[in-house]
Amino acid sequence: MRAYQFPQTETEHTTLVSRFGGVDFRTHPTKVSLSRSPDMQNLICDQNDFLVKRTGWKTQHTYTSPIYGLFPMPDGSGFAVHAGSKLYFRPTAGSQTELCADMNAAFSQSFIMNGVLYLLDGKTYRAVRRNAANTTWEAVKVQDIAYVPTTTISAEPTGGGTSYEAVNLLTPRRINTFIGNGSATQFQVDAANLDDAAVTATVNGASVAVSSVNRATGLVTLAAAPASGNGLANVSISFSKTVSGYTDKINKCCIAGLYGGKNDTRVFVAGNPDEPNCDWQSGLYDPTYFPDTGYTRMGTDASAIVGYLKQYESQLVIKSGGAQEATSYLRSYLMADDGTALYPLKQGAQGEGAVAPRSFAMLNDLPLFLSARGVQGVYGTAVAEQRTIRSVSDAIVPKLEAETGLENACAIIFEGKYYLAVNGHVYIADGALTEEDGSPAWFYWADVPAQCLAVLDGRLWFGTADGRLCRFAKPEEDGAYCDDAAAINAFWRTPTLPLADWGRVKTVRDVVPTLMPYSRSGATVQYESENGQTLALSRNMDLFSFKTLDFSRFSFRCIPGAISYRTRWRQHRMPLFAVRIGNNQPNEPFGLLALTIRWTQGQNII
Repeated sequence: MRAYQFPQTETEHTTLVSRFGGVDFRTHPTKVSLSRSPDMQNLICDQNDFLVKRTGWKTQHTYTSPIYGLFPMPDGSGFAVHAGSKLYFRPTAGSQTELCADMNAAFSQSFIMNGVLYLLDGKTYRAVRRNAANTTWEAVKVQDIAYVPTTTISAEPTGGGTSYEAVNLLTPRRINTFIGNGSATQFQVDAANLDDAAVTATVNGASVAVSSVNRATGLVTLAAAPASGNGLANVSISFSKTVSGYTDKINKCCIAGLYGGKNDTRVFVAGNPDEPNCDWQSGLYDPTYFPDTGYTRMGTDASAIVGYLKQYESQLVIKSGGAQEATSYLRSYLMADDGTALYPLKQGAQGEGAVAPRSFAMLNDLPLFLSARGVQGVYGTAVAEQRTIRSVSDAIVPKLEAETGLENACAIIFEGKYYLAVNGHVYIADGALTEEDGSPAWFYWADVPAQCLAVLDGRLWFGTADGRLCRFAKPEEDGAYCDDAAAINAFWRTPTLPLADWGRVKTVRDVVPTLMPYSRSGATVQYESENGQTLALSRNMDLFSFKTLDFSRFSFRCIPGAISYRTRWRQHRMPLFAVRIGNNQPNEPFGLLALTIRWTQGQNII
């Protein structure tokens, strides 16, 4: 008698994803690491390494012109908004005020020194400061408040003396000091062909009358002979001598970098289209003084200076590259024997050149900037002063290289992440998550029309090309998960999985997503195979809450713990398999803690 043979039970296998990294748009979907995604949008990694839907943004104000810059004020009382040709001060509370109406209609940059916000828009170098009464902010042209240098000191009435300070590029005004001899009334200043502006004089600090000025020769005649200075300079004469093009050297700049060795004691500016390979240094803690001798030319003018970065005690000057010359230069600091500060320059690392002046930022201690081939990082050591420029964005290069107008990209550091915005997309490098090669993990957001970014009061703000001033919401705000009332489409996709054996078909028995609990949420799970997409689950996942009570989706779930659901949808004879899970409903947060795939192995592929 033959014994009955029971069929052998199929062994059930489990594939678990419980740690989530960033996107990988470069690698083939079948070769992507299980923790990364070949297709992910509008998600970000939480502090506990699980994925959450980004919060939405809301329009706070609409201007009639594009927004070219957002700049937090030095005291945190609000920020300056550069919209079209106008500059506004927008306080954290209250109504905004217009500061000026003759800004350049182009992207601008800023820096802060001595409690003053300085703006460079490529047309006029401007200072935003408190007014004399300290009651409100005002915007003034720096050339109108520029430091007046004393170019010559201790001269005899006939001229000569000792050169002291260099001419300030921002102002034609100069001061000469003389040693009175008790009889001379005529004093020869150190310039000829003086301007028509007033020439003034003081003796021992008191104003005296000027009887005549020979502007062609620079001879100034006082109404009375000053007393003898007994070897000390007691006569001071102030006059103006314009040098054509001097003021525009600084006014046309649109790039700035603070540096001074161990301290940020000076500002270096560049970006003048007339001298693209040149930068100028300011006076010590004085951005209103740019000596006409304090300039440096780097390489040829075929490659422009694009931005500045600091690393250790050095400043990196990054150029656009090309023209068979160095991409970067390294500026250091040393003190001469006479106490003069020197900033020697040497050729730096070779690598990709920069394309976007507003993409420069420091992620933790890693300097980053955007090139035509992705985001570049500058690696180096303080000991040997060696620098290497290499890509840190290989994972997003296919999408990033396809973007147009990369020169208009902007970046900012917010909550330990590098946000790079261009063409309505945001590429985010997470400084707390690193991949196998040491590069930061990258995330990708869509439907964020930012063309300038700023952080104010712990919030991320942006301005748009159509004049909208927007702010990202905090999770606890009402309507936090909508973009101006529009739903946010957030999803994550697994790599295309062979499920252990490329040569056999598999039966997928269940997919179990484990989700974050929210008072109102939901998820859609889709299977993806060679036959296309199959909807396996679309379900609301709410917690009971009077605040969001909706009888059409009533839930008795009250415990705020992780929520797991089975799709209960089998897929047979699958050689390759992928899962897409997400949420595209308005006002619904979404968080993915883990994903479990249960499957059995079948026969060999024929």
